[in-house]
Amino acid sequence: MKLFSSVLMIATAAALSGCIPVKHHDLTAPQISGTVTRAGVPVQGMHVQLADVLDDSGAPTPDALKDEAVTDEQGHFTVGPLYRVTKKKASIPLVSVDLHTVPWGLRLSADDSKWRAGWLSDPTVLGDVPKAPVSAMCDLSVDSKSSAVDGAPAVMGNGPCILQLIEKKKK
Repeated sequence: MKLFSSVLMIATAAALSGCIPVKHHDLTAPQISGTVTRAGVPVQGMHVQLADVLDDSGAPTPDALKDEAVTDEQGHFTVGPLYRVTKKKASIPLVSVDLHTVPWGLRLSADDSKWRAGWLSDPTVLGDVPKAPVSAMCDLSVDSKSSAVDGAPAVMGNGPCILQLIEKKKK
């Protein structure tokens, strides 16, 4: 019994010190709810895809996690959040991001085959992910532009969607 107690104590100490990889659920892309319009008119049937890692062309990498929704008759959608289950020590990064990857982004497609950027995070920001839900207003008649997620200025991106944090109502 003493041997079992000793082994249990050593294993617990090792796990707490970071020597043994422990499963983590790490947020890699926020929940995004929004509306897709074209010059103010809701667009029904638009495919909206959230991916947690994209290449520099805006396509999901082979190992990217994705969530997809199709807009309803009012143009509304909700995708995400995305979490990666990882076994890691605290000092090991979650996803390798370099100048040729985009940490997370939103893509739009009318036919589920030809995709365009909805909002792609700036790769130089190195993967900041808002913890709060995000709302998106996507206007397909607008060219891509650079913008910050309102309420999270460290999160920059490009696309026809304007993103902002959804504030939780205080009780």
